[in-house]
Formats: sequence, structure tokens, C-alpha cells
Amino acid sequence: MVEFDMENARILIVEDEAVVAENLEMTLTDTGYEVVGRAASADDAVNAAIELKPDLILMDIVLIGHKNGIDASREIKEKIDIPTIFLTAYSDLDLVDRAKSTEPYAYIIKPFQERQLFASIEMALYKSRMARKLKESEAKFRDLTELLPQTVFETDEKGNLTFANRAGFDYFGYTQDDFDRGLTALQMMSPEDRDRAEENIGRVMNGEQLDGVEYTAQRKDGSTFPCIIYTTPIIRENKPVGMRGVIADITKRKAAEKRIEEEYRRAEFHIDLMGHDINNMNQVTIGYLDMLLQAPDFPDKFRKGVETALNHVKKSADIIYNVKMLSMIRSGETKLRKIDIYPAYRSALKAVESSPREIRINSNITEGRYFISGNAFLFDAFLNLLNNAVKFDQHEIVEIDVDISSSDDNWRIEFKDRGRGISDDYKKIIFNRMERAGESAQGSGLGLTIVKYIVESYGGSISVEDRVKGDRTQGSNFIVLLPKGG
Repeated sequence: MVEFDMENARILIVEDEAVVAENLEMTLTDTGYEVVGRAASADDAVNAAIELKPDLILMDIVLIGHKNGIDASREIKEKIDIPTIFLTAYSDLDLVDRAKSTEPYAYIIKPFQERQLFASIEMALYKSRMARKLKESEAKFRDLTELLPQTVFETDEKGNLTFANRAGFDYFGYTQDDFDRGLTALQMMSPEDRDRAEENIGRVMNGEQLDGVEYTAQRKDGSTFPCIIYTTPIIRENKPVGMRGVIADITKRKAAEKRIEEEYRRAEFHIDLMGHDINNMNQVTIGYLDMLLQAPDFPDKFRKGVETALNHVKKSADIIYNVKMLSMIRSGETKLRKIDIYPAYRSALKAVESSPREIRINSNITEGRYFISGNAFLFDAFLNLLNNAVKFDQHEIVEIDVDISSSDDNWRIEFKDRGRGISDDYKKIIFNRMERAGESAQGSGLGLTIVKYIVESYGGSISVEDRVKGDRTQGSNFIVLLPKGG
């Protein structure tokens, strides 16, 4: 006897020859299977299958009565999903074709060997388990998709819809009859978006996953709404055979974006208006204060107060300039072009060296060697970094090292100061003005936030570390990475 280490499957035998059925039951029982019943007619087979719910049916095709095993298998399949193996002495092609219509798991010609029978049984049981798991997975997928408020869909390789959830029907206004007659993915798009959608379908069918492409969708009644579609190819045997995706209505998001844009433009207008008027007043105030300080008979006892007032007015002008600059950078209004780093650095250097303090700056930046894609704001970035180094250096002589080097596709520019240093926690938020409100430390003004925005608008980055590793009291090293080229 052939031994199989298999599960104790429950089997129903449908055979009209009593001796054959008895022998088959003994063979199966000896091997470890459980025979839950026997039937000799098609009707008895159907009733037994429904009542006993076996794991497998061994079905003879020729049975007593006016129905055969193929008829019985078809009726059982309509009521309950049980794998069937046909056992028959007949092998003509017409009979095989008729049997195939019931989708049997095997077709064995009598007489057969036990090994062949047992291998067919185990293969049928395995395929049945896999098919059941697949159906459970598909049912779970469908249940989940029906709960989603977004449209979930699948198509074949030509873009014909093969599945859509309930939200899809609700959003687009189509019925199940429309779906059964045939719908395509392009029908869901407005005419002006169909060429682009067709091109993207081709990209997906070439194996590409598209994340978040915006379109104008079109309902059955012709009305439209903005949407965003996420798609991925359906792969079978390493070949794209269709695509599946999610369509989200972004009408509310678009309305919110429009309101934000309107508010932004209104704020920009107010900033421009306020900046223009305040700057005009500042210039007049600066002019009069300068005249007072230059007057030969101006009393010395008032000089310090007027100088303080003049400095505050100039700071006010700087704030307005910085706010306007940040607004331009964040709005994308600034255009980038190929520039040499050196002129911006040299101008910032001259501005800093005009300070009454003694400043020594050591640098290896030279003209005509270091190019990036930038604009005039690079001067402001360098000026803020140098001013920051000067401001927080309490030594009698301010000393700053500015070194440039190549780092892969970037220019690495290091600004090393000898200031009070920065704690590790503060290093994490030093470039974010909103997070460090109220803090008092090196770089606590708006300048470093401006530097960050400028550098990032060029596609670069900025970070800070201790000038002497592990000893923050020896000063800081601000590292700017700017992409080469332009």
C-alpha cells in the first residue's frame, strides 16, 4: 500500500457499481481518508453533497437513472463549491468536453493505479484550498473597497473597466447595466484630459506606478469635478495585464487652495503696500536723523539717543526687506541663473568688514571657479552667516574661517566662528524661526531662517555642528551645500 502523509480529508464516493464503490472506499480508508458517504445516482449525489459537505467528491460519470455524473456535478456546483474528480471508463472526446464544462479538478480513466488516484486527490485538495483562500482574499478586498468613499477600479490591458466599487458608480452616475455593456477608463475623463490620460495608461501598462496625477473627471451626465488618481499595474507572470487604482474627488481641496491663494495674494498686497509706505517714512526719518547727527551744533547729550533711534529705524527697514525677500522666495517669484559664488561672497565680506570691530576672515574662495544656479539673494545668505558669526563672537578680534570644497555634486561652504556655541537641542531648530520663538542663543534672529530659505530655493541645504567636535564652547561651523552648475 502506498503511504501518503496527508490530511484526513472527507470524501464522498459517487459510483453506481456497488463492488467498485466498496473497493474504492476500502482503498481510501486504508490510506487515511474518511469516506463520509456513497451515492449511486445523480440526485442522491446532489443531496449527499449538500448534507455532508465533503472536502472532495469522486464522481463516476455513468450513474443509474436518467442523469449522469456530469449533470450531478453541475447541480452541486450551483449550490455548493466542492472539488470534483471524475472517475470513468469512458474517454471519448465528446464526454471529456462535456465534463470540462463543470470545471473538475481531475479526470481519471479506469482502471487506474492507486498512486495516480492519491496524487490526483491531494492535488485537487490543495488547489481547492488555494482557490478558497483566493476567494476569501477577493471577498475581503471587495468588502474593504465598498467601504471606501473613493472610487476603486480595475481595468484590463486595453483600459476597459473590469471592476468598480459602489462609490465609483455613485460618483460617476453609471449603472451596473452601463458597466456590463462596457465602460473604459477614458470615458471617466473630460475630453481635454483624455490624451494625457491615455499616455499615462500606456506608462502604467509598461510597468510604471503613477502616484497622484490630477485630472478633470467627467460623469455620465457630462458634469465634471477635479480628481487625483493613483494607479499601479496588475502584474501576472511578470507581465502587466491591466491596472488598478483609486480616484479621489478633490473639489473641496481645490476650493481650499483657491481660498488660500486669494488670501495669500491679499496678504502680499498688504505687505507690499505696508512695506512701501513704511519704507518711505523710514527713509525720511533716517534722513532727518542723519542730518541731526551731522549738524555741528548738535548737543552731545542727545547724540546717543538719536543714534539708537537711527539704528532701530534701520532695523525696521531691514525687517521689511527680509519679509519681502522671504515672500518672494516662498512664492517662487525669484528666477535662478548661472552665477559665480565669489562676487556675492566678496560683497558680503566688504559689508561685514565695514564694522568698527576688528575682523579677520580667512577664506579660500576665489573668482571664476565656483558656479551654481542662484540669484542675487546669495549675497543676503552670506551676509547673514557672516553677521551671525561677528555678532556672537565676544573676543576682541573676531576671527572667521570660510572654506569651500567639492562634495560630490555640491559645493560645500563652511563658516567657522569662535562664538559662544550652540547646544545640541538648539541645533535641531535653529533654522526654524517659529519653533525657537522666545529663545536666546546664537542665531536667534530671523537671519538664519532667511539663509535656510535661500539655500533651499537653490536645491541646497544648511546644517550646523561644533567647530571643535564635542566642545560647543569653541564656536560653531555652519555648513552650506549648494548644487554645482547652473
